[in-house]
Amino acid sequence: MKKIQFNFLILFLFGIIRLSSGQFVSDVHKLEPNLRNARAKIFAQLINRKKHPQIIDIRTPEEYASGHIKNAVLINYYDRNFADNIEKAGFDKLGVIFIYCRSGQRSANSIPIFKKLGFKHIINLNYGINEWNRLGLPLETGMPAMNN
Repeated sequence: MKKIQFNFLILFLFGIIRLSSGQFVSDVHKLEPNLRNARAKIFAQLINRKKHPQIIDIRTPEEYASGHIKNAVLINYYDRNFADNIEKAGFDKLGVIFIYCRSGQRSANSIPIFKKLGFKHIINLNYGINEWNRLGLPLETGMPAMNN
């Protein structure tokens, strides 16, 4: 009986240690060097650490207008010139780029495009703006000003 209690105690303690140390691991998943999936809370913290974060919202214009992360540049994933539009935006390919969509699917699917274009440090919003909204993180509404 004591051996069973001891084994249970060991497993219980191991579980507590694993949960407490796994908090950050569950929030930021390292996919490969310089590529991360980050949950909304960590994504927001990482953006706030940057003086001039490079943020790309790859949703549709309608989705963008309904609420987007401050300073996010709209580049519609469904536009047939998606890759060209990324290039034309003039982002620093050696700097950190933050990408997001509604659920995380489009942004995850766009990662190979960003990599092919030469982006070196990519952070994808895991679960997309859906999780951002669920946590009540701030959004701006409306369309971006057009460059003439």
